[in-house]
Amino acid sequence: MVDRNIYIVKALNEVWIKQVRNNTEFAHKNNIDEKTVRNIKGLKTESASLQTIINICETQGVNLSEFFLEAEKLFPDLKIVK
Repeated sequence: MVDRNIYIVKALNEVWIKQVRNNTEFAHKNNIDEKTVRNIKGLKTESASLQTIINICETQGVNLSEFFLEAEKLFPDLKIVK
């Protein structure tokens, strides 16, 4: 079984966090903890809470569905095959 959580973390990092220069500013702007930004950026966590994903998506003006579609494009193993 594929652990999809790590792909979600990698997608958050790839789409938004890896290019962040100021973790504290990004955290404050997205209403998440700065430690969460550091952990995602350094891939030191294997999952991200739904609330974290929602907060980032809302701030970035992206629907959850749009984020997950982008994540699936980046990491095809994330997709659930019926």
